[in-house]
Amino acid sequence: MNKPELPPSVPGSGEEAPASSARHRLLAAVVARFNLWRSRVDRKLDQWLSLKEQDDQQDFVTDAEWFMREESPRRPRIFVWSMLGCLLVAVLWAAFAKIDEVSRGEGKVVPSGQNQVLQSLDGGVVTEILARPGQTVKKGELLLKIDSTRFVSNLRENQAQYYALQAKGARLRALANDVPFEMPAEVTQFAPGIAQQEMELYTSRKMELDASVSIARQQMAQRTQELREAQARRAQAAQSYDLTAQELRVTRPLKDVGAVSEVDLLRLERDLARFRGERDMAGAQIPRTQAAIDEARRKIEEVELAFRNEASTQLTETMGKLNALSEGSVALQDKVRQTEIRSPVRGEVKQLFTNTVGGVVQPGKDIIEIVPLEASLLLETRISPRDIAFLHPGQKAVVRFTAYDFTIYGGMEGVLETIGADTITDEKGNAFYVVKVRTKGATLGDMKLPIIPGMVAQVDIMTGKKTVLSYLLKPVLRAKATALSER
Repeated sequence: MNKPELPPSVPGSGEEAPASSARHRLLAAVVARFNLWRSRVDRKLDQWLSLKEQDDQQDFVTDAEWFMREESPRRPRIFVWSMLGCLLVAVLWAAFAKIDEVSRGEGKVVPSGQNQVLQSLDGGVVTEILARPGQTVKKGELLLKIDSTRFVSNLRENQAQYYALQAKGARLRALANDVPFEMPAEVTQFAPGIAQQEMELYTSRKMELDASVSIARQQMAQRTQELREAQARRAQAAQSYDLTAQELRVTRPLKDVGAVSEVDLLRLERDLARFRGERDMAGAQIPRTQAAIDEARRKIEEVELAFRNEASTQLTETMGKLNALSEGSVALQDKVRQTEIRSPVRGEVKQLFTNTVGGVVQPGKDIIEIVPLEASLLLETRISPRDIAFLHPGQKAVVRFTAYDFTIYGGMEGVLETIGADTITDEKGNAFYVVKVRTKGATLGDMKLPIIPGMVAQVDIMTGKKTVLSYLLKPVLRAKATALSER
């Protein structure tokens, strides 16, 4: 029976398909040889037993001795079959049991951020020191206080001006847009005196406007009454003129017959002329009165428009001052906030540059130095170039710190973050890639064992799975692929 050839394998994930095919062919070969070996063993055992049976019948006299001799050949047979069964089970287990395939390297814990040196922009007198060297602090924890009296005073003055301008702006906006005056809630809450003053000023200005408009409205009403009177006089004069003209037409023929005197005729002509004059005078007064009414109406509009324009102009100036004051308020609030020196990160206090309560901190001078302690650790790991091909960011890793026994304290889970762009050669001439692995925690195990920068660890990066059989066959397949090819 011909022995099947095993195909060569290449390292890494690319050997999975050839290794699987090799496993199947190997299993087939093992089963075939096992069956052949079994038939040969059975034949040999049968021959040996038949010979032994003849010898036993001739040599042993008693039945007891013959029986003991009869039973003895089963023991080697059971042993042989047991060994063969164990071997078969071991081969099957090796063919299907999978183990992790890793790229292994040595890593060192490095700080993921630079040391934080805290300073005071404005300086001042130290009133309280809450941190000590070696103390672990949380992000945002108060470390040191600086006297904030002058900054708080400036801030309060700024806020008072801000509330005053805000209330004034609300008043001017109501006057300019002719809408009800609504005081901002924060002004009513924090500056009720200013709110009351602006409300009274709004009422006063509104009354001034109403008074000016009322005078103009009275003038317009007077001119309107004059217009009505002029129209009535013109109508009456026109009617009298028509009647007098009709009477004159009737009376003039009677003069010729002596029925009326010349005096009566002259009286009628005089009345006709007077009524004509009254009619024309009233008619001429009507346009002048209408013009006066229009002038009074325009005056009302001008008073209201001038009032609103003045309010709008003042509103624009007020809003400009308010915006500038708001920016200044932000700066003052920042100064007050900076009198409390807080830790920007979770870390450990490395050094205090100011140790005296009551001492003066100069602007821009160092106060406290913090070493960051992140929620995770960053390890720079050296990986051999022959193991780099199957690494990519996001792969899981297991970190075993040499300072802690792995069998007792365990390791930490991590994730591959970055891979170096090129190899680095050390002083011994060894080339390696630098990959960065970040752990999922900053302490080890349930005991929260501390991990500090500089600790060395063994890093196993998971690159895939492989069977035990493929692992055992790998050297054989590699040797088969390269055997007998040297010069």
